[in-house]
Amino acid sequence: MLLFGGAVLAISVLILGIYLIQKSLGRNLKSQKARPPKLNVEDEAAFSLETVKGVIAQLKAEQKAHQEKLAAAERRADENARKFELVAREIDYGLIIFDAQGFITFSNPQVRKLLNVDTLSRRRYPEIFADLLEFSKLIGGCIEAGTETRNCTMEFSAAEGGQRRVEVTIVPLRDRSNILEGVGCVFRALTPVAEP
Repeated sequence: MLLFGGAVLAISVLILGIYLIQKSLGRNLKSQKARPPKLNVEDEAAFSLETVKGVIAQLKAEQKAHQEKLAAAERRADENARKFELVAREIDYGLIIFDAQGFITFSNPQVRKLLNVDTLSRRRYPEIFADLLEFSKLIGGCIEAGTETRNCTMEFSAAEGGQRRVEVTIVPLRDRSNILEGVGCVFRALTPVAEP
């Protein structure tokens, strides 16, 4: 019986020892678990300030990149406009471009010879072609309804006197969204133009 009592005591001590070891390890593990660090107001303010600074720096970098792209696009557009004008001034056809409000925005020297009109001043088509009501109506129809006129023969007063027959094409000029930007008029002399 003594032997039995000693065994029970040994088992009890063993169980108690295991229990105490578990408790000790449990406390150590709990203390090692990550606790969120306590932030004071100064740390939060510094974090917020750094975050805002980072966002501002990123926005400035994006803005600079967009400005560089815009500047490059403007340079390309200017170069294309310059090339267009060089080519348009050299062709044998007369060319006039009106904007969507009917104001003349471009004309080449040949059109002034063909039509004997002043196209250098910024005027609307009814003023420029006041004596050519039929032609003025064709331009108005193109601006208002997008009506094209192709290879229409008309007569204009020649600088040297008399009338000159001219073939006229009037087309709407649209942007990528199909919105009318202007009207282009191309003129081809059917009667020879006298050189000055």
